[in-house]
Amino acid sequence: MGNSADGKRVMPKKSKSGGAKVAVIVIVVLLVLLAGAYVALCAWVSTGRILPSTTLTVEDHTLDLSGMTQEQASQTISQEAEGWYPTSFQLTSSEYPQLDRDVTGSGPLFQLDAASLSADAWSHGREQGFLGGGIAWLKATFGGGYAITAQPQPSAELEQLLTDLPGELTKALDSGLTESTYEVTDTALVIHKGVSGLSVNAADFRDLVIDSLLTGRTSIEVAPHVTPPEALDFEAIYREVYKEPVDAYLDKETSEIVPSVTGVSFGISTAQALMERTEEGAECEVPLTLTEPDMTTEKLESSLFKDVLGKSSTKTSGPSNRWHNVETACERVNGTILLPGEVFSYNELCEPYSQAGGYLKAGAYVSGTTQDTWAGGVCQLSSTIYYTTLKANLETVERTKHKYDVGYLPSGMDATVYSDTLDFKFKNNTDYPIKVVATLTKDSNGTRWCNVTIYGTNTTGIYGDPYSVLLETIPYETYYEAKDSVPQGSQPQKDSTRTGYTGKKVEVHQRLRDADGNVISDTVIHTDTFSVRNAYYFYNPADAAALGIDPATGLRNLTPVTSPSPSPSESTAPSASPSPSPSQSVTPSPSESTPPSQSPSPSPSETPSESPSSSPSATPDADGNTPPEGIPIVNPSEPAN
Repeated sequence: MGNSADGKRVMPKKSKSGGAKVAVIVIVVLLVLLAGAYVALCAWVSTGRILPSTTLTVEDHTLDLSGMTQEQASQTISQEAEGWYPTSFQLTSSEYPQLDRDVTGSGPLFQLDAASLSADAWSHGREQGFLGGGIAWLKATFGGGYAITAQPQPSAELEQLLTDLPGELTKALDSGLTESTYEVTDTALVIHKGVSGLSVNAADFRDLVIDSLLTGRTSIEVAPHVTPPEALDFEAIYREVYKEPVDAYLDKETSEIVPSVTGVSFGISTAQALMERTEEGAECEVPLTLTEPDMTTEKLESSLFKDVLGKSSTKTSGPSNRWHNVETACERVNGTILLPGEVFSYNELCEPYSQAGGYLKAGAYVSGTTQDTWAGGVCQLSSTIYYTTLKANLETVERTKHKYDVGYLPSGMDATVYSDTLDFKFKNNTDYPIKVVATLTKDSNGTRWCNVTIYGTNTTGIYGDPYSVLLETIPYETYYEAKDSVPQGSQPQKDSTRTGYTGKKVEVHQRLRDADGNVISDTVIHTDTFSVRNAYYFYNPADAAALGIDPATGLRNLTPVTSPSPSPSESTAPSASPSPSPSQSVTPSPSESTPPSQSPSPSPSETPSESPSSSPSATPDADGNTPPEGIPIVNPSEPAN
């Protein structure tokens, strides 16, 4: 029985949860349907149709592009626009009938970019992708749509007409209008001022025709007006006329002079003022400012290589291989031109110092001895060039002395080179190009000379007069070494790899003289110490006593001991030999070649001499030339490097 508060029977209340579930289901179903409908709408929009309410407005013309494909919209715009614009117009002038003419085109004189406009209409609403298309459609349908505006543009044919007609009309007026012109002479900018006259202004004519045609007026009244000559653009003229002064210079590749350039300019404000004061039809001259460069063509031509800055010749001794190497290096250096500021590198020109470089083996200093090695002798040219650069007063960049004094130059005037390790470099510190001429010649006596001449331009007359001061000498010793291969009873044999060299310490001076020979400066440029190298001879060990050689020290400082010789009158029968008397000691014959018994002094032929008797000036070379005075004639017993 049901519960009752007042004793009556009451029906039980129904549950509310069932109705809520139904409502939820209905809402969900509606949402699903709406979502499906929206997706379907988005799918329709994506098919490629222009959205509803999309219009194109051009001037007073309107086209509805709704629902069209992009291609259909482009065709519609093109077709409709053909009837909107004229294909011809008429020019008239009540005052100047010679300007009247009919102008007819081959098609509409204005055009629209149909492809671009249709693409714009189609892309509207598709910027947000697939799902955004539905919202764009809804906005287009219920929110006022999408309007495109466009401005017609003159066709290519009308553009050409607008360019040509002003000139043709002005010419038809024959009113005497002339524009200002100018010309550049050697000294002035000559301006021919134009004359005012009737003309059709191109900019005004263009605006008139376009405005008239777009508003439907095809009969256009042309109104010429008095036009002054166009003002000259003096800024542009200045850029055209201006030239920077440029020095003449020597092209090393062609050995030809590249001409100088004279600087040209004028005052822009001066030109403008003169133009304003000049009557129409008259002319005025604006003076040009001409600036000559520091080095003109004429100046360079007259001074190029006109002076001998320095000249040296050194006697070239040794075997034919050494002559070959010196000559090969001369050929590579000969004719080298250095522009002002450039640096000469001996290695760059003469390497590689090998068989592949065209050199032969000849004597050179190797670890204190003289050995045959590739390119032996090339240092004679580098040394001769160094000596010549001192005479030419050129700047030394890199120079290294030899280990031993070379003998073919005054002490301290040498320069050794070695592969990439040691180089000889000097700089052209003059204001003009210089040229190095290097040759190997042979005089009528068969003597060979390494010759170097440096040509240039001496603007001051100053030249170098280098010399060296002997500070110290170290005499060499003569040593004797036992060697079984030397025939017993013969004189000691000289070791050609260890000829004696006197050690020296010299102070090298660069003395500068003026054109009259007066000394203007004397500077110590370097102090060189040349090593001593002892001389060595080989002898048979059995001859030590007879030669007076002390085997312990290698010195020949003992009294020679000789065996007695039998008298012709004595019996040859075996008997005890009498003791020899001192008078029977054997003395070497004067005709025998006997090495010195004590340390010898260097011979005059091994010591550079500046005396007139040693100068080769009296002996011409194969070409009839003579080496310059003051170059030592030396005959080193061991030519190397």
